[in-house]
Amino acid sequence: MIRDFHTWNNTIGEASQLEDLRGLRVGIEAAHYLDHRLLNRKSISEPLVPALGGLPLGFWLHIEEDLNKFAQLQIEPFFVFSGLDIAKQDDPFRARQEGAAVNANAWHLYDSHEAEKSVHKFGQSPYVTPEDLFGALQTVLTKKKIPFMVAPYSAWAQVSAHPHCFSLCTYTR
Repeated sequence: MIRDFHTWNNTIGEASQLEDLRGLRVGIEAAHYLDHRLLNRKSISEPLVPALGGLPLGFWLHIEEDLNKFAQLQIEPFFVFSGLDIAKQDDPFRARQEGAAVNANAWHLYDSHEAEKSVHKFGQSPYVTPEDLFGALQTVLTKKKIPFMVAPYSAWAQVSAHPHCFSLCTYTR
């Protein structure tokens, strides 16, 4: 992902209604979509996913809702998944280690009978990443015959240069 992408995008991006994309093929960067649609939205937050494992309970529901909304508006989504991250300079296990430390702290709170603090602490865990959900999203897209691709490296570069995508969107609904 482009360093400081959000800052850069805010200077050139524009917000509009989903209806404005009616009838278009839209390139969607999968990690960004999953991060903003499922993992980091307060209204649908599932803080116990790092403790319980597996997919967020609302995963299928939210994905189906979005795909149905796209179909209703005749928007053809084209998801692009990132491949290898060759630009990452730091320790590739750092996020997992930080998540494991937060989870250990949350389990300690749970063992100390501080359930609410424990749930809050699990909710702060960066252990579950968008990349963890790629396989499940690809399964849904395959079943619904929605095209997607796995880029060799950066999905953003692939989406922006893809000859069949007419709009580049960051999905924040």
